Amino acid sequence: MKTSHLKKEIINQAIAVAIASDSPKKMGAVLLKRNRIISAATNSYTKTHPIQKWAAERTARIYGQKDYSMKQYLHSEIRAIIKAKGEPADTIVVCRVGGHGGKDLRYSRPCAICSAFLIQNGIQHVHYSTDQGFVYEYWGD
Repeated sequence: MKTSHLKKEIINQAIAVAIASDSPKKMGAVLLKRNRIISAATNSYTKTHPIQKWAAERTARIYGQKDYSMKQYLHSEIRAIIKAKGEPADTIVVCRVGGHGGKDLRYSRPCAICSAFLIQNGIQHVHYSTDQGFVYEYWGD
């Protein structure tokens, strides 16, 4: 895990997307290809999608964790990939905000469901928020 090297504009966009979430845990994801934003999405505790359902059930089978199959509300990472409509991406920036005023950074490393889906979709560069700022992980070969 390294400190993120993303441009401030992209970090600010990820924060703005998270703030726009109407969910109790305000999460947002920005999908990039060569540092160009191709989609952005928030999480939802009221909406789902067949792809989210499939990813949750697949991860439950892989890890033998039945509770994963219940996580069918739309995660911001999967929603961002759905919104990209097949356009390939190489990077995702995930952000969670909270605290007083709702703008403090929170830990947002993708869950097992989203991690498996990101890898399956060729996302190799993962940036996510922590209480200390944004960090970077390489998920490629």
